[in-house]
Amino acid sequence: MSGASTGRAAHIRNLAPWQKPRPWKAGSVVVITGAGSGIGRECALQYAKRGARLVLGDINEQSLKQVVEQCQQSGSQAIGVRVDVTKQEQVKEFIQTAVNHFGGIDILLLCAGIGAHHIFADTKDLSIFHKLMEVNFYGYLYCTHAAYQYLCESQGLLVAITSFSGEVGLPYRTAYCASKFAVTGFLEALRSEMKVLEEESGGRRRTFDITIVCPPTVNTNLRKNSLTTDPRLREAPSEHAISVEECAAAILDAADRRLRKAFFPWQSWLGAYLRPIVPDFVDKRIWRKAKL
Repeated sequence: MSGASTGRAAHIRNLAPWQKPRPWKAGSVVVITGAGSGIGRECALQYAKRGARLVLGDINEQSLKQVVEQCQQSGSQAIGVRVDVTKQEQVKEFIQTAVNHFGGIDILLLCAGIGAHHIFADTKDLSIFHKLMEVNFYGYLYCTHAAYQYLCESQGLLVAITSFSGEVGLPYRTAYCASKFAVTGFLEALRSEMKVLEEESGGRRRTFDITIVCPPTVNTNLRKNSLTTDPRLREAPSEHAISVEECAAAILDAADRRLRKAFFPWQSWLGAYLRPIVPDFVDKRIWRKAKL
């Protein structure tokens, strides 16, 4: 792990010093969507080094095969399944493959997603909103629904990679923010529902934990491959992007602590929680950094 990666993880520890890490044991079954590239791929590689048993899903078979081989070279038992997360039946088969192969699921890590950068006033075709919701929201919904009983049985963990854009509305991201806000609302409502059901059963009903991770801009191909109605908005502002390695390290640390929600770096955490108090002050600074 790089020094920068250690810094991100240390930041999460400082934000939640009362939540001690409970690293998942070697042999834990980790299911990851969007594992063929970006954050999902790097999380798979880091879990492979921990000795996790991996079920990796992606729509791109070639990139999926490559990451499976890399995980196996690290000594991990890893299999790959091509899955389109917008197709509910494919998602059911993907989750069932994991259960049939390894006997259950300990961690479900949801990373599959697409971006969109566009100017709303200039957007003529609103199908961009449908596409973003299909992948970023329904993809998470279908996976959560299919894995629900298995996560309850293991009292496991669902880790959802959302975004700072799922907490604060940002310019040129109306479709993206809408999809990420939907994920956050769904998972926070689900968490509260499970807690109520658990209490009503006197603790007899098993549930699982949910960790929502809100990374800043990460140096991946999400921006390059994003849907857009304006090619001027494709290029990523590299000076604000963090590496995919340090992002994945922070995600695994948040999962080890079963945090409810994780922001990094510290400016993101500060912005998210100060905004309800001084919205105009925070928004001006966020907008300035968000401009492309």
